[in-house]
Amino acid sequence: MTQTEILWKYQEAEMELDRLRKELEATPERQKMKKLRKILMEQSEKIDSFRSGVKEKEAELDADMAKLEALLKEYDLEQDDLNIMMNDEECTAEELTESRKSMEALLERVNSLKKSITECREWIVSATEAAKEAYTRGSRTKRDFEAAKAVVETEKLERKPVMDKAEKDVERIAAQLSPDLLKRYKTIKKKYPNPVAKVTDNRCSGCGMSLPMATIKKFSAGNSIIECENCARILCRDE
Repeated sequence: MTQTEILWKYQEAEMELDRLRKELEATPERQKMKKLRKILMEQSEKIDSFRSGVKEKEAELDADMAKLEALLKEYDLEQDDLNIMMNDEECTAEELTESRKSMEALLERVNSLKKSITECREWIVSATEAAKEAYTRGSRTKRDFEAAKAVVETEKLERKPVMDKAEKDVERIAAQLSPDLLKRYKTIKKKYPNPVAKVTDNRCSGCGMSLPMATIKKFSAGNSIIECENCARILCRDE
């Protein structure tokens, strides 16, 4: 058997191994497991996002509470000043008006800050509840995922003898090939799933192009490895 004929057998063995792997990857339970893994990751990301957001909001709330405390103290001082001015006969109407305006401005800031604090607290409560829901859903999903994973592991074990045999076939045939030819095969496979093509009616079965007469002669002589001048696949006899 020539090297190209062995290479064809190697390609067949590899394609069978690929088919078995894809078949294993495509089982309903494995697809279910992948879907559940994706949901788990999404829930985990949501929980992390909520926790991060709550921490930021709690820091914002602490800062706003400190600002509110300072404003209320300032407002109380302004109120005390106004009471003193109202009992001071020398205090003018303009001064009283300015004091009231200052207190009104402070009150507006206090009310705005209180509104911001209320909204911040509501957001924290809402986010905390959402995080709890995501955690609950994630827990249920994890149980389903572990159940699916167990089935997938069983499927893998059941198919292990067939997979092992296919892998050994690939290794056994590969041992019969020259390292350079095998290396060339793997290079071509980066571009095509079938690096080896049979010659049928003087055509490359890989790309369908007619082979030049010079190539046909070299191929017929069988003295060297011939590649298709169009697609660069390694050519093999159709026997």
